[in-house]
Amino acid sequence: MSEEVKEMMEVLDEHLVVRDREGRPVLQVALLATLYFENAYKREVREAVVSCCDDYFRRCGHRLRWALNPDTEVMEPFDNGRGSNPRSWLVGLGEDEGFSLIYHGAEYDRGASAFYASALGLPRRPFVELGFFRMAFPLLWFADSSESLSEVMLEVCRKLKPVSGYAGIGVVESPDSSISNLYEPVVYDWAQRFPGLEVDYPICHLSWLRKGRGGGGGIKGVDWLTVLGERWIVEMGGVDKIEADLGALDSRFGIRRFEGGVLIQAGPHPQLGDAERNVWPELYVKLSKYLKPIRITEHRPFHYAGPGLRFDLDRSEAWLRRFDDR
Repeated sequence: MSEEVKEMMEVLDEHLVVRDREGRPVLQVALLATLYFENAYKREVREAVVSCCDDYFRRCGHRLRWALNPDTEVMEPFDNGRGSNPRSWLVGLGEDEGFSLIYHGAEYDRGASAFYASALGLPRRPFVELGFFRMAFPLLWFADSSESLSEVMLEVCRKLKPVSGYAGIGVVESPDSSISNLYEPVVYDWAQRFPGLEVDYPICHLSWLRKGRGGGGGIKGVDWLTVLGERWIVEMGGVDKIEADLGALDSRFGIRRFEGGVLIQAGPHPQLGDAERNVWPELYVKLSKYLKPIRITEHRPFHYAGPGLRFDLDRSEAWLRRFDDR
């Protein structure tokens, strides 16, 4: 990691945190990754989700403090209840049962932390539904590590076979909607300033990834790391064509293949941009325009109603196409 990037990360670590009146973090900027997958009701998919959780626990379990109890749906201390051991119950669920996992490292059980993982899987339905796996790390977590976020993403992709996904610098909010709702105007404000910042509401996005492109499915958009599953690869003309196109577009793009998909890396490090200085993340803009044929264009509002500027319907859809005119 260059000194310039490291300095940017340190500034973000220090300043892009919002605390409540008691001084507890309720918004946190972090390295954030989200992957969407099909057939969450199948045993082998749930095995993959558990394996991804195990990997996250291996890396960050010593920094986690809370886990969602699957019976009470209340946060309990990590390593002190059923929520901390999804292998003991998730795989054995029936196909007519869904699951929700949340883990984080904030001191406050409803706080926000850069140590965070979550997953959602819906019961079997007569139509295709998506589930998601989400994980976060502090901005400098991989700075002095033999691992990288892209390698971790590939590891998860090989297990989950996602249909799409993305990773970069994003906002982690409180797992409690009554708290996160209060700070939505801050998220909106950050997103207007930093176009490369990922605004992420996977539960909100799920159905629109199936129908948000004139009734058909699509990808949410692009980030530093962008994952395309087989369906979107075919629609874009195949892996070889994508590699050739992106190589011609900019030599800084990197493509890694895995069974059933590809991971596209937009340069050596994440980009934020700064709209106030008219600085836009160049590679994100190029990639977004290239993948426009498979990007969703329709979505419901990201945010609930309330005081202050938020992501209402128009602003949410405008954010999805924010790179188009750059």
